[in-house]
Formats: sequence, structure tokens, C-alpha cells
Amino acid sequence: MKNKYKKYILSAGIILSISAFSFTASASNINEISELSDFLLQKSDYYSPDMDLNNDGNINIFDLTLAKYYYSAPLRSITVSNTDEIISALKNASAGDEIILKSGVYENDKWVGVWAVFASSAEGTKEHPIILRSEDPENPAVLKGVNPENKMGLYITGDYWKIENIAVSTAHKGIVLDNSNFSVISNCEVYNTGSEGIHLRDNSSDCIIDSCYIHDTGVISAGFGEGVYIGSAKSTTDYGYKCDNNIIKNCSFGPNIASEHIDIKEYTTGTIIESCTFDGTGISGANYADSFVDIKGNNVIVRNNTGYRNQNENITIAFQVGVQVEGWGQENEIYNNTVYMDTEKGYVVNGWDSSATVYENIRIPDGEMYYGNLITEK
Repeated sequence: MKNKYKKYILSAGIILSISAFSFTASASNINEISELSDFLLQKSDYYSPDMDLNNDGNINIFDLTLAKYYYSAPLRSITVSNTDEIISALKNASAGDEIILKSGVYENDKWVGVWAVFASSAEGTKEHPIILRSEDPENPAVLKGVNPENKMGLYITGDYWKIENIAVSTAHKGIVLDNSNFSVISNCEVYNTGSEGIHLRDNSSDCIIDSCYIHDTGVISAGFGEGVYIGSAKSTTDYGYKCDNNIIKNCSFGPNIASEHIDIKEYTTGTIIESCTFDGTGISGANYADSFVDIKGNNVIVRNNTGYRNQNENITIAFQVGVQVEGWGQENEIYNNTVYMDTEKGYVVNGWDSSATVYENIRIPDGEMYYGNLITEK
């Protein structure tokens, strides 16, 4: 997490109560958290943009709520150093657990009860999320399968998880959340996957993917090698479609993401994509993969991102909006993005019968900007 107020996800410390909310911080961080609390209680005029935790341009009760979400203290810390220990810790996890991974490679081909390299169905709570993190963020633990044709690397089916500072590699899918709400994936690297890197699926809502590095996906199935995939296609019947209000921010995508960097499926609402960087090197064109972001949901916001086509002729659009199901692909907003398209050909936003409001996007060099009967420039 790049915001200094968001980096204090700690195991113990001082509880600072503000109204009905509590924050946990170490003594070395108390000044920064006090600044936020004093501003919210109007005890201080000091203001920093870092206090805007949900990036909506305001400092208010929503930032206070989110602060509690970030700063909750664990009830139990479990340090693991080998594959058997992490399998056991995940299987037996409970709300408030902090599972700390020693640096190293955790490789597994055992059956863990589901089609996954590592998995957990444990449920955290708002007050006590389950934390899975590396002990040393500078030398993160690597969760590794045996080949990119087999299994999900990390499979979570419970609410309120925080997955931090780990790498997931060499599995068919990287990190998959099914029916997992209010979970956070932050500062993780996902790579060498047969298909998609991170998938929020089966009614997973209100999750955050923050400051992750995703590259080299779709090494087996290029047409299904998305970096981040939100929801499920209309042709899929095994999973719930409601994957709403998810946030993807501060992430680096590419090189060698074979499909779209982000795919927002029909039946999903309220996805936010912000402050991400897209390296288009390696987008394959397979299965119509021709853009950084493909939007089929409603009320999607795409803002403050930077995309580089990098002479990849398969990229003909920066941000694609479209209709897969009647009533979906509507009321989207795409603004303040900068895209380097190498040539005057290739639209910044393109779509037909899908509505989007577009403004203050920058295209380098000048060229085709917007195309579509329901694309509105303001």
C-alpha cells in the first residue's frame, strides 16, 4: 500500500478509540494515526491527501470506517516455514488469525480438499479479519504449484481476508476468491499462470486489489489469461454473478498478460479501476483480447490510469465497453487516464450500445479518441 496511513496493518500496539471505532498502531506510528483522528474530530486543521483512504476526494466517516478495517489487530499469530505448516494453518484458520510466512518457496501438489495448491474456507470478521502475509515484504514467500496447467494457486472462500506481500506462481489460476466479501489482496505478485492472475468470483463483493504486480498470465490459455477478472460470463452457471463494488488500484499489469489486463463481466456493478499502469507487451489478441480493460458491467469507474501500447498491434482500443446482456454495460465513467497508443489509430474508448461518460483523457500521440453511439464526452 502506497498510502502511509494504509501501511500500518500491525499485530499489536496501542488502541486509539474514536467514537465507536478503534485503531491499532505501534508506538512509532501513533503520530500519523493521531493526525487522521484529530482531523476527523475537528481537533486539528492539519490535512494530508493521504487521509482520504477511499480516494473519493473527501475526509469523512467512510475513511474512519475504512481505517478500522485496515488497522484491526490479530488475536493469534502463527508463523510457518514449510508447506505442511501453511496447509495446516490455512485449514484451521479462524477469525483474528495472522498467518506469517517465512521467506522461501512453498510448493505443493498434495490434495487439499479442493482443486487448489493452497486453500482456506475460514471466515474472518470485520473486527478480526484473517491475515496471510510474508514476514519479510522485501523477500516475500512464494506459493507455487508444480505447473501452470493445474489448480488455483491460492483459493479463499471466506469473508474478511487480508492477503499481503506474497507471490503466487505456476498454477492454472493465481489467486481466486469465491464468495469472499470485504477481502483485501495487497502488494502481491502473481505470475506464470495458465489462465487468469486474480479472479474475484461467485458473489465476491466489496474487495480491494491494491498495489499488486501481475504479469506473465495465460501461458497455457492465452484467450483466458486476464490479469484481473471480476465476475463470471453469462455462459457460466456454476457461480453467483453478483461481484459488486470491488476496487482495483495502484496495480502494475504486464508485460505478457495474454488477454485483457482487467475484464469486468456482465451482471457486476460498481467496480473502480484507478491509478494502475498497463504494459501492453504480450496482449495476444486471442479470444478478442484487444484492449487494456474490457467492461461489460454497470457503473464502472476507470480513472487516473496509464497505459502503454508498446507497439503491440493486437491492441486497437485502450478501454472497451460492450453489451453481453441487455441492460448491462451501462452508465460507466472513464476519465483522467493517459494512454500511449504509438499511432493515431486506435480508440481510447470504444463501444456500441454501451453507455459511458468520458472526459479529460489524454492520448499520446493525438488520434482517435472515442467511438460509440452511447459514448458521451463532457
